[in-house]
Amino acid sequence: MSDAWADAQALWSLWPDPEAAHPTDATVTRLRDALSGLANGETGWRDAAALTRQILLEQQARRHGSWPLEVPIGPALPGREQWEQAGCQALTTPAGLSLTAQAWHPPTPSGEANQAADQEMAEVYAGQAGTPPPHPADPFWTRTLGPRYQHYTSVGQREAARSIVTAPPGSCLIVCLPTGQGKTELAWAAAIPATRQRGVAVIVVPTIVLAMDMERRLRGLLAERGEHASPSGHYAYTGGLAADIKQAIRRDIRQGRQRVVIAAPEALLGGLNSALDTAARQGHLTHLIIDEAHLVEQWGNEFRPEFQAIAGQRRTWITLAPPGRAPVTLAMSATLTRQQIHTLQHLFGTAGLTELVWAAQTRREPSYFIDEYETEAARNAAVLHAVSALPRPMILYTTRKRDAQAWAQRLRDAGFRRLVVVTGDLDDTARRAAVMGWRGEDADGRPARTRYDIVVGTSAFGLGLDMANVRTVIHACVPETLDRYYQEVGRGGRDRRPAIAYLASAPSDYPLATRINREVVISADKGWDRWGSMRRSATNLGHGTYDIGLDTLPTYIPEESGHSRQWNVRTLNLMAQAKLIALETPQPPKRQTEEPEEQWQRRLDEYHERSDARVIAHVRDGRTNDHAFWQQTFEAQRRLVTTEQTAALAHLRQVIKGDRCVGEILSGYYRVPWCGGTLPTTINCRGCPACRRRTPSRAGGGYYRSAGEPLPGMVCWPNQPDPLEHLRGSTSWMSLWWRDNAIRDDLLPQLLTQLARRGVSVIVGPGASTELTVKVQHGAWPRPVIVDSDASLVDGYGGPLIWISDERPSLPLEVRTRLAAGAPTYLVHPRELPDPERPHLRLCQTCDVSLPITTALGAL
Repeated sequence: MSDAWADAQALWSLWPDPEAAHPTDATVTRLRDALSGLANGETGWRDAAALTRQILLEQQARRHGSWPLEVPIGPALPGREQWEQAGCQALTTPAGLSLTAQAWHPPTPSGEANQAADQEMAEVYAGQAGTPPPHPADPFWTRTLGPRYQHYTSVGQREAARSIVTAPPGSCLIVCLPTGQGKTELAWAAAIPATRQRGVAVIVVPTIVLAMDMERRLRGLLAERGEHASPSGHYAYTGGLAADIKQAIRRDIRQGRQRVVIAAPEALLGGLNSALDTAARQGHLTHLIIDEAHLVEQWGNEFRPEFQAIAGQRRTWITLAPPGRAPVTLAMSATLTRQQIHTLQHLFGTAGLTELVWAAQTRREPSYFIDEYETEAARNAAVLHAVSALPRPMILYTTRKRDAQAWAQRLRDAGFRRLVVVTGDLDDTARRAAVMGWRGEDADGRPARTRYDIVVGTSAFGLGLDMANVRTVIHACVPETLDRYYQEVGRGGRDRRPAIAYLASAPSDYPLATRINREVVISADKGWDRWGSMRRSATNLGHGTYDIGLDTLPTYIPEESGHSRQWNVRTLNLMAQAKLIALETPQPPKRQTEEPEEQWQRRLDEYHERSDARVIAHVRDGRTNDHAFWQQTFEAQRRLVTTEQTAALAHLRQVIKGDRCVGEILSGYYRVPWCGGTLPTTINCRGCPACRRRTPSRAGGGYYRSAGEPLPGMVCWPNQPDPLEHLRGSTSWMSLWWRDNAIRDDLLPQLLTQLARRGVSVIVGPGASTELTVKVQHGAWPRPVIVDSDASLVDGYGGPLIWISDERPSLPLEVRTRLAAGAPTYLVHPRELPDPERPHLRLCQTCDVSLPITTALGAL
């Protein structure tokens, strides 16, 4: 019998005093918290029954046997009939009831497909985590994040991390990294070293819940690492903050002491605008990091155009920054479509300094179950049963807020109480309480009592949320795009353990999905009217540049309706995507010579009061104001957006139809053209209707389809620092040698530290011991040290690289190949290392440029 079973039996034996129990298993802990709420009505009988059944099924799956749980009978407890409604067999005993659990999965055809579904469910209850291949961490990764981070989660995370910490000022890196592989850690790895002495990194997030979640994690990391925090102790700039804290954050941003500020795009364009402009002008703004970057295209085209408007703010910051101090942009998402990458590249890219790290693969964790019902009543009954029978923690997704509220009431009527509704109507405090109660944590991330097992939410809930052990995601709706569906499925199984994704549709779902899918993109005729009105009322700054008021009304609207500014921003964003114009925020005024302080402050205050209502538009094409050309160009971009949306719903319909592997459909949807080729999304499938029906026997590892790990490369940014280049002359490599081990031990760490401080970060070779590289990282910090532990960079990285020999008298073939290819390389080796082509001679005698490390160190 398992410890979890024993803890559960002990817990029930303590009734009615479950608080005396101290279980270690997560599900038993939830059961203890649930039992504690039975008497006061915070827990319903179905909550307690569902968790008890889950413990029994977990025990069966992990121990391959069945041991009943003995439970008492009492006024607040489920009775025998209720236990059986909840999927348990209940036998009467002298002490109460003896329970065993009946396994269940969503409806599946009988035969081998049904047996396959049984096995998939057993794997979910067994909770065996997938074991990622080991990828040793670089010294900078462990130095930044702490000793717990001795490995990367994947090659994709490794190469993205290496690429962002070596990115030059003003560059843009787009990263596609699967859910659960640590995108947040990429942000910390970029921001923490860059702001160690003075600076601020901006992290753009779509929801308040995500901002609060990231603040909690960052606060804990900085405390754990002994790093100095922001003076206010706050990082999330949200509407619920007190005015004095907001003022303190803005002050600290201006002074370069804030380190990290986490905010929605609206805050960047509003309350934080002035402070961030000042930080950029002072050279303190280090990074613009966009989390959930797919939303720039998804939400930016429709109801939150500020996601795209911040691109103009970025251009302003780059213009304001001192030479060599422009902020680096990092845009991250678990999934990116062709159109989303195009939008990011166009809005945030810099010519010659925009790169992509692509590590896309379909999720390994979900088993997909999909049902279509003929009536809404039948669908609702099926979802209600699934909520009762599938494992917790759980998310139930709907499309509309009112549907979420209706489902919450339906669940309460059925006997559930440990649930919470999270929609856009919740204020900051309520959102935070919901997340903490679901997780079982307090505001500082410490363990606390769980209050909820089920979240009923709309699409915004869960974006980037670090809730690792979600076991079930249910859709009682048809999402309007495949992208939304897959993003929401991705909330489950972030701990790399199997999870369930169940979608149940009704006929009424499809018209709603189609209506929402027809994204609100302004027509060409109305767009032209708005552009004309904005241009005519704008201040003409000359050379095709206009200072535009976003509150300008078009001719077809007699008075302000409350949404005109949003439609103007949508029009301008679409024009920018069509390359008709380029947008940036207005720059603040400059103080005039001998201008009185009061007058100057008044002008500055007026600017900031109006800054979020104005934008600078640069006409990129001389034909932009020609009606026919404008309409043709604008309509082409508009049609592209609507076509992408239609295809996104069509792909989801293929998933629901169930005649193709879900992983295969996802892979096709997320294929992306890039630099003349196509970037694939590799296919994994733990289970879906098509695979169960066609391939009932699974391959090794419990997958119907299992692809190898994506292997992106580290970005080789242009104009990489190369401080010894002047000594190499026309040759691409040089020999740096030591005469004896005493000189090596004394001077080699100094040489490598100086090179790393000057931007030569990549070290490889048998002589690159852990002791040596950790010592070099300590001396070079906050500059990164990258150790090519698998020699992948010797072959694939075109920037400067240091290869360190040990005492073995050989030069590996991959190094000789690199030298022949002309990649800049520094060979650091004993003086006696022979030339591989002429072994009777020393390498330092035959190469074009050879220096002892003492001379090289002096040159630095």
